[in-house]
Amino acid sequence: MVNPKSNLYCALPDWVISAGTYPRTELRNQLILNLALVEVQDYIIKCLSNILTSAKISYVKWDHNRSMTEIPSPSIAHAYILGSYQVLYTLTTRFPDVLFEGCASGGGRFEPGILQFFPQIWTSDNTDAVDRISIQLGMSLAYPASSMGAHISSVPNHQTNRTTPLAFRAHVAMMGGSFGLELDPKELLPEEKNALPGLIALAERISPIVINGDMWRLSLPHESSWPAVQFISEDASQVVLFYFQIQPKVNQIMPHVKLQGLVPHATYRIEGEGTYSGMVLMNLGLQYSFEDDYGSKVVILVKEPL
Repeated sequence: MVNPKSNLYCALPDWVISAGTYPRTELRNQLILNLALVEVQDYIIKCLSNILTSAKISYVKWDHNRSMTEIPSPSIAHAYILGSYQVLYTLTTRFPDVLFEGCASGGGRFEPGILQFFPQIWTSDNTDAVDRISIQLGMSLAYPASSMGAHISSVPNHQTNRTTPLAFRAHVAMMGGSFGLELDPKELLPEEKNALPGLIALAERISPIVINGDMWRLSLPHESSWPAVQFISEDASQVVLFYFQIQPKVNQIMPHVKLQGLVPHATYRIEGEGTYSGMVLMNLGLQYSFEDDYGSKVVILVKEPL
């Protein structure tokens, strides 16, 4: 992007995407540098290389928060993407130890090709935990959980104004590969401060399974008040079940959540609960209850040696 009042734009106004004499639409006080031009690619590579060599920088968030307007031809959009790939290929090759995170309109403009350069992407600016269950499950249809940035944010949520328990927000965020916190310690309740170390420890424990394991969507939030997601580790020795209650029902018999992908005749130990065969877990399932709205539970199962 470039600000129209910048020295760069004043010197090289033809470097932005535009359509001849049509007015150039500013969004966020910006115009878009035309990455289809090799000279623009070289300029950005040089500028960012200078920045990245100027200090011990280990993380870059690469944002793109405005749409293209007044493009001279449809082919420019394709050429622009190819140009951006060239810039990112050069930078990520030149600086292999820098983590680049992609972010575009709350996740709306990333695509599979960009994962070559951005191993993680910001899933959505909507961090409301209830909405995030649907967002993250929908995104998982095309992208691995390991690529999803997911954080515990403060409440009431800045977009939905909804208040959900800290554990619920944490459990939802643990389903992403980049678990983090966006909290003001001064605003936390004493019980929340006491709970955070345990939640962080749980996230660190199950993160390798979420990042490297296989994901199963057991129950979807638009079909049930009890969405459930399961991850199985690469060696199939550990299983993590995320189970949520969005809304309680009066006189509702709590459903059984049936796991998938287990070894039928293997035995699985649930910490603090006992052991079950894979066949029982997949055909009968597990049953849990919650007292309030926005209940959540993370269940860890370990397969015992045959």
